[in-house]
Amino acid sequence: MLGSDSPPETVAASFAIGVAISFTPLLGLHWIIALLLAFILKLNKVDVLLGTLVVNPITLPPVAAVAIPIGRLLLRARREAVAHLPWHEMFRRSFWTTAGPTMKAIGLQMAVGMFFISVIAGALTYVILVNLIRRHRAKLAAAALVTASEREEAAAAEQSPPPV
Repeated sequence: MLGSDSPPETVAASFAIGVAISFTPLLGLHWIIALLLAFILKLNKVDVLLGTLVVNPITLPPVAAVAIPIGRLLLRARREAVAHLPWHEMFRRSFWTTAGPTMKAIGLQMAVGMFFISVIAGALTYVILVNLIRRHRAKLAAAALVTASEREEAAAAEQSPPPV
């Protein structure tokens, strides 16, 4: 991302959209959605795809643990009692008949929470990356100016006659 010649806004938008997509509950569709948006918005496909890797099988449990309470808050839903389900009957049809409504409620809370986090994470990623890229490019430009002026001084010193 930092080595790209694209404007900082384009680079940041590419990665931020990927990050936002990664936080959606549309697991398994992230890359498809990312590539479609990258083509439609004419963004860097690699940066968008890299952004989708933020939420992965390792980071999904903590994200879900944060998303469920957020979704519950946004939906003004009550906390579902998962502990009271008959887990010893998990492989029987009766368990799923009993647990179905609870699992649907939790799934909806998680989906709403993940969409909310998606918007926040994408926006924060964009703002932070634009500033970081601009700062990085300003440092590179300053270093290039210093190097160019040092070269000019060295060339001028070589061309001037030695002191007598």
